[in-house]
Amino acid sequence: MTTAPILAPDQRYDWSRILIDLSMHGMTLQAVFEATGIPVSTLHGFKNLDAEPKYADGNRLLALWQHRMHPPVPRITGSIRQERVSRR
Repeated sequence: MTTAPILAPDQRYDWSRILIDLSMHGMTLQAVFEATGIPVSTLHGFKNLDAEPKYADGNRLLALWQHRMHPPVPRITGSIRQERVSRR
């Protein structure tokens, strides 16, 4: 699997949905860790805490998702700040 840059700088990705998609296709967080090197505790943050990955981690995770799932990549409209404020 390649890790060529695939993140679009003007987009916010739905990391939780990406991880849910992978789990629905048989990948545990441990398997995602083994494929990407991203620690399971960090993956939990992406999935459950609305955490954003570092650029390199995001590219590896998207590359895995695209390899397993095929595009389009789930994205969220609006900024991170708008999403968090609207939840209150």
